[in-house]
Amino acid sequence: MGVVELRLKPVVKVFRRECHRVLESERTTIHGANSMLMVFQISVAEVCKKERGDFSVALSDVLVAWKCLLLDKLHLSHDGSPISENYDLIRKEYDSFLKRTNTVDLIDVYNMYKQLRRNEDPEDPLTAMQLFEFLHGCTDVFEETDVIPPCPATPSNRAHHSSSQVYRVVRRVFSSYLGLLVNTKNDLALAHTLNAPSRSLGHKAFTNLKHAACNSSTSLFLAATSFVRAIQLGGKGYAPPQSDPLRKHMKGLIQFVHFTDQLEEILGESPDSSAAGCKIVSSIRATLLKGLSNVDPVYAAAEATVKELKERICQIHITQKELAFGTGISPARPKAYAINHATAYGGRESVKLLMALLDEEALVPPCRNKAELLTEDQAILNGTEGVCLLSLYK
Repeated sequence: MGVVELRLKPVVKVFRRECHRVLESERTTIHGANSMLMVFQISVAEVCKKERGDFSVALSDVLVAWKCLLLDKLHLSHDGSPISENYDLIRKEYDSFLKRTNTVDLIDVYNMYKQLRRNEDPEDPLTAMQLFEFLHGCTDVFEETDVIPPCPATPSNRAHHSSSQVYRVVRRVFSSYLGLLVNTKNDLALAHTLNAPSRSLGHKAFTNLKHAACNSSTSLFLAATSFVRAIQLGGKGYAPPQSDPLRKHMKGLIQFVHFTDQLEEILGESPDSSAAGCKIVSSIRATLLKGLSNVDPVYAAAEATVKELKERICQIHITQKELAFGTGISPARPKAYAINHATAYGGRESVKLLMALLDEEALVPPCRNKAELLTEDQAILNGTEGVCLLSLYK
């Protein structure tokens, strides 16, 4: 772990410990550097659509606006840096995305630190400039990213993607499934998992789901689960009409909701949080690798991810038990601040463990190759069915 990540750890730890003082839900999740940039790219494209009618944006424009956002949110001088066109609208769109998905970014966590810290906490773990350099990519702490020529991604040439690229996509899928269990309002997590593995829920299904969520003023996950519940339990009088666009994607949506139901059952029914976490990770592995051979790059990446996540789950579990034992009192807060308040139900201790794991994932250094990050697509997982995140939201 690099110097900046080590200095960010106490900042995130204080946020998680004290966030009930400033947030409506303790299940608020943190976007790390890479997911911050993904959300921002979507926000820029949304503004372009509203202003010019075209949901698309050049990478260079995203990166110029990205630097503006980092400097602005960290209250740093722009020092002659160009101000992106429509920056205020982009910032508003970005903030709106975070709010409606019950998420914050690393800068939000950093900005809240002084308000939330106690006397025994470090006064200034890192400076605003250090965080800017970390997020903008000015530090030397990066994962290695192979430079590869562009090629169409199909099941037969998937190996042409660099191993780090495949690993990053697979790890993101695991983290996104865990993120949905903690925070079902996290639309970005749903976007990464809806068609992973392939459920024939591509661009058209995602668009129809977005419209359904917008019409009912709810999250993408709740729109999907509400539709499936109505189909399965509603009866003739309450089932969605045959004209409902989601009926075209009924099989895939049922598969997705059924799988997330299975994960939630594990979360709520396993008394041991470490066992629950490991079982959830194993379940994600099983569904992701179904039908793949052990020579597939995705298989190797999933195996490595499962091994690492299980090790961290066990370590976090031990740490949390030691902290609870050391104080001699239960770590549970008063009922008013219960971890399940205003969110989906689940095993309290298991949720706390997953949140700690996801907080660690948020500290992963940004991908050095921004173009690769923002054009990675689910073709790595699903062959020609896959589309990149920006195309999915288009």
